[in-house]
Amino acid sequence: MERMLPNNIDAEKGVLGSIIIDPDAFDLVSDILHPDDFYANAHTVIYEAMTNLSRRRIAPDFLTILDELERTEKIKDAGREDADAASYITSMINLVPTSGNASYYANIVSRTAQSRRVIRAATMIVQLGYDNDPNALDKSEKLLYTIRRSANTAGFVGMRPVMNEYMDELDYLHEHRGSISGVPTGYTDLDLCLGGLQRSDLILLAARPSMGKTSLALGMAYKAALKGKKVAIFSLEMGRRLLARRMMAMKSHVDMQRLRNGWIEDDEWEMITESYASLSDLPIWINDTAGNPIASMRSELRRLSRENGGIDEVIVDYVGLIEPDEDGDKRANIVQQISMISKGLKGLAREFDVPVVALCQLSRAVESRQVKIPMLSDLRDSGSLEQDADVVLFIYRDDYYHQADAAMQRSQGRDEEPYTPTNLADIIIAKHRNGPTGEIQLYWQADETMFYGLDEKGEGNE
Repeated sequence: MERMLPNNIDAEKGVLGSIIIDPDAFDLVSDILHPDDFYANAHTVIYEAMTNLSRRRIAPDFLTILDELERTEKIKDAGREDADAASYITSMINLVPTSGNASYYANIVSRTAQSRRVIRAATMIVQLGYDNDPNALDKSEKLLYTIRRSANTAGFVGMRPVMNEYMDELDYLHEHRGSISGVPTGYTDLDLCLGGLQRSDLILLAARPSMGKTSLALGMAYKAALKGKKVAIFSLEMGRRLLARRMMAMKSHVDMQRLRNGWIEDDEWEMITESYASLSDLPIWINDTAGNPIASMRSELRRLSRENGGIDEVIVDYVGLIEPDEDGDKRANIVQQISMISKGLKGLAREFDVPVVALCQLSRAVESRQVKIPMLSDLRDSGSLEQDADVVLFIYRDDYYHQADAAMQRSQGRDEEPYTPTNLADIIIAKHRNGPTGEIQLYWQADETMFYGLDEKGEGNE
């Protein structure tokens, strides 16, 4: 025997009857209910009529509802076999003595509608499994996400609760003044400028190749994790073992090249063993799936957050390797695709209420200029990156270009005076939606692929 889908017809009648006897009740339930939340088709038609009237600033009472049903030629759909629309609407009025319980009825209707959506989604997921769909996991997650998002729609909020929330935040900041309000980057000067990485912010970390984007992002992840922050890393360019090698170089201070080829000195093994134990306990998770689309990232983050009691920071390395979502427009050009990806990354930051640090390449236009300091216009392929980002950070190392020039001169047989590197890197805050722009300097330790604050140099990275 086939089971009936969850429903509560009496609650549906109750909420409609409450609105009819007190049209102001519509405002109390309109942010809870949508027309497709009703199980009975007649109730859906009547609530649609109420919604249309409200949009035109007409009170949805008995007469106006009947007139709207006549106007839209849905009067027959609003009745039942044993009663026309007028009689059926009258019966709803007689069912409820007061509109005081309208919100209570509305919540019952909404809850049963959610149950029906879960059942329908589960049925579709079962069919995906039987069809052996290669994208079954992503499609299943998307179905469930759609249900959850529909349950969490927020409407307007009055100024008093908004101001109460703000005053609570201000009280907290006052009590903790001098501390970092966001997720710490671990670099003192950068944290002073940004106040840490703020929740819901999209932070772009951009530079030309070999400037140290991944190293700086890993440094931020490592230093945040040392303070107990939970960090998720999507590494679309490097495999997880290569990231582990880089982090081992950061922690142990053993030359990256020797970690690569295995030429480890006897006295270095103790540092490596200690670093292994320390790194293994850090709350960092790495996903090195190549070409991860935004939808898959969202699914993985939901699972990770659920299993570990939330996350604090997300790093994506890098934007240019993110594949468009499967349901995106395959005809979209690169600019449109990057625009969709940019909005998707910002969406992740908002949904999970965490800072998302996204690495991206700068265009070759930088190399064609005499002064190679990056500008916002150098962001590749789309102005959406600049528009959607809350913070844009550039990495610029003057040493890189001086050493490249020196190598070219040597190849041409020109015996120039050797260049002495400064090992300094400029971190340029080119955009800061909620604070000042400017720049700071970090120290670049090439053999460890690690950036240090100038106050840390010579003191280790702890």
